[in-house]
Amino acid sequence: MSALHPDQTRLYESCAFDIHGRDSLREKKKTLASQVHQGYLYELSSPEGIHLGYYNVRSSQAGKVVIANQQPFLQLSYTISGSKSYHIDAGHKMLVSFEKQQYNYLFFPQQEIHLNWHANEPLETFELGISPELTLNFLPEEHPLYTMFHQSMAHNAPASLSKEHLPLQAGISTILYDMLNCPLDGRYKQLYLKAKTMELLAIQLKQYEQILGIRQDANTRTLKKEDVERMYLARDIIISNMNSPCTLIDLAHQVGTNDAYLKSHFKLVFGTTVYGYLQGIKMTHARELLAQGKNVSEVAYLSGYKHTAHFTRAFKKHFGFAPGIMKR
Repeated sequence: MSALHPDQTRLYESCAFDIHGRDSLREKKKTLASQVHQGYLYELSSPEGIHLGYYNVRSSQAGKVVIANQQPFLQLSYTISGSKSYHIDAGHKMLVSFEKQQYNYLFFPQQEIHLNWHANEPLETFELGISPELTLNFLPEEHPLYTMFHQSMAHNAPASLSKEHLPLQAGISTILYDMLNCPLDGRYKQLYLKAKTMELLAIQLKQYEQILGIRQDANTRTLKKEDVERMYLARDIIISNMNSPCTLIDLAHQVGTNDAYLKSHFKLVFGTTVYGYLQGIKMTHARELLAQGKNVSEVAYLSGYKHTAHFTRAFKKHFGFAPGIMKR
C-alpha cells in the first residue's frame, strides 16, 4: 500500500503503488499535524517485493485514499484499533471492512483500490504487501489459500481470501511491532524484514488451518463451529468488561462451557490465554491513550496499575519499547 498523504486538507488522495519498489531499501516516516489529520505514518519497502506500512491516524472528517496498483500483490491487512474498509469499482462496491483486532489475506490486482476510514475514530493499522513471486515461494502448495491466490490472480479479481476475518493474536502483534521498531539498518534491515514476514506467515497459516478446521493431524486440534463462536463471545465479554473482568468460571458459564474447555479452546482460537488476551487489549488501549497525549502515569492509573514502574515494565514487555517513546 502506498503513502496515505493524510496531511493534506482534502479528503481524496490518489497515489500509485508498485510492490517491487526500486533497487534499495526505502524508508519513510512522517508526522501528521493538519486541521483534518493527526498522527503518524511509517513505510518500509524492500527491493525483493515486501512493503510494510504502519498508519496511526485520527481524522476530523472521513478519510479516503485511492491506491492505483501498478502490479498485483498479496496484502496482509491488520487492524489494531478503529475500523476501515476497502472499496472497488471506482469506490462504489465494498470489498471488505475491518474492525479492531482483525486481519485477513487480501488479493489486490492491477486496478484502483479505495481505502476509507471514519471521522473522529483513531485508526491504527499495519499493511504488509508481498509480491506474487514471493507469496508463491512462501505459501505451501497444499495450503487452501494457495489455490485461492492462484484463482484470484488468474481472474485479476480483488478478493478477501479468507471468508472470515481472523483474530489478531498477541504473537502476531508482537512481530508487527518488532518490524516497526527494527534496530538494524541497510541490508540487515532488509534481511530482518524478510525473516519476520516468513515468521508471520508461518504462524498465520497454521492459525488459519486450526480455526477454520481445514486440516487435522496428530499435532493439530480443530474445533466445531459452535465452539469457535463461544470463544468469540467470550472475547467480546472480556473486551466489554476490561476494567472489571469476571472469573474464568463465570466467563465459562456465560458462554455455555466449563473453565477447562474455555482455557484450552480460547488459546487455540486466539493463540493466548484469557489473561494474556485481557492484558493485550489493556496494553493496546493504553497505547491509544498515550497516542492521544496522556502522560505515562495517568495511563498507568487508567490501566489499573498502582505503580507507574509496573505499568512501564508490562508495556515494554508487550510492545518491545517503553511507553515514553510514544510521547516523543
